[in-house]
Amino acid sequence: MTSIDPDFGWHLQAGRYITAHGIPSHDIFTYTARAFHWIDHEWGNDVIVSWLYGWGGYGLLAVVFAGLWSLALFIVGSRARILVLLLAVAAMLPYAGIRPITWTVLLLALLLKFVSYRYTRTIWLIPLLFMVWANLHAGFIVGLAVLAYYAAKKRQKNLAMILALSTLATFVNPYGPRLYVEIARTTFDGSLHYQIAEWAIFYVPMAVAAFVFLWGATFWLLRRKKLSNWLDIGPIFFAAAMSATRNIPLFVIATINDLDIFYEEIKDQLPKKNEFLRKIAVRLFALGITGWLAYVFVTSLIPWPQPYAFYPVKAVAYLQAHPCDGHIFNDYNYGGYLIWQLPSQPVYIDGRMPSWRNSSGQKYFDIYNNVIVNKATRVNQFATYNIRCVLLSRNGFNNQLLNNLELSGWHVAIRTSKSELLIET
Repeated sequence: MTSIDPDFGWHLQAGRYITAHGIPSHDIFTYTARAFHWIDHEWGNDVIVSWLYGWGGYGLLAVVFAGLWSLALFIVGSRARILVLLLAVAAMLPYAGIRPITWTVLLLALLLKFVSYRYTRTIWLIPLLFMVWANLHAGFIVGLAVLAYYAAKKRQKNLAMILALSTLATFVNPYGPRLYVEIARTTFDGSLHYQIAEWAIFYVPMAVAAFVFLWGATFWLLRRKKLSNWLDIGPIFFAAAMSATRNIPLFVIATINDLDIFYEEIKDQLPKKNEFLRKIAVRLFALGITGWLAYVFVTSLIPWPQPYAFYPVKAVAYLQAHPCDGHIFNDYNYGGYLIWQLPSQPVYIDGRMPSWRNSSGQKYFDIYNNVIVNKATRVNQFATYNIRCVLLSRNGFNNQLLNNLELSGWHVAIRTSKSELLIET
């Protein structure tokens, strides 16, 4: 957990608002989408985050969520050999953090454990699991798909009944069946795959590469010839992981035991005529993986974790001392941080909104991008919302706008290597 998730701030503030006032019926954080019917499908997580933060700050949250990620791996990988378990830990590192998807990772691990039990009584706890899941994170829809898969594969009437009960259990939330509206809005928005980093297609971070490559290579060597193996849970989650990088932790949870089994089968297939060479080959492979793991873990900790390094700390401190005389046009990735640090100042956009549309059917995220690249859109939006301050990250996409504003007379209040705050004079 080397940095604070861009959405952490709004989750924290949403939890505080819900605790004090109840579930909001409309957006409460922006000045652009006040009329939007916001469905906070992570409201339970938000309340828990706000409670834990109130009790022990970010440090307590980090400890608790690290424990949840670890517990998920323990549930599904408690019998896996240490090398495979460490590969799974490394694969989780780029995604682990104080994020709502933590609950989906944990509850998916529990679901996979439940459906693997031979005792029928245990699986009747599954609807209760989904009732909790639906109030923590929209990833419960993945769980329903997994449950449907096993009900069809095992052809068991009790699993089909549990699937029906579990689906009904997901309606027990503040929004009822409307919760599925938000899920559909995101699921069927294909543009997310090239607009938002966590939805990127075929993106595998280096820390994940060994786990993905070894699972893929050993599956190809050992399982490819049988068609039914391609319809197993592992390949399905592999396809999901390649369709959006945010699904990689779920792939790891679903396949850690596969990789452990594959490792043992490969080792058993090595020639046994020369036991000495066989042992050398196994140990050299283990040594190579260990060296790679050491590199991943060390580079994840050096430089030492700097939670706020990503954020415009100096610019926000300036705005706290000198409030903007109007509204702020903010970077998409800064929205959550501003909601947290400047709660009295509504934002232009934040991480909840990539699939939201206004009353005209336009996506707020598309309008945001057009403000940056299109002068006419910028002039219209700045006039409509009385935008007097601009806070953006410094990168190739934003720099032209920042330069143009400065040339047109806007004052550079704060400029760092990563962000810039301009104020209209």
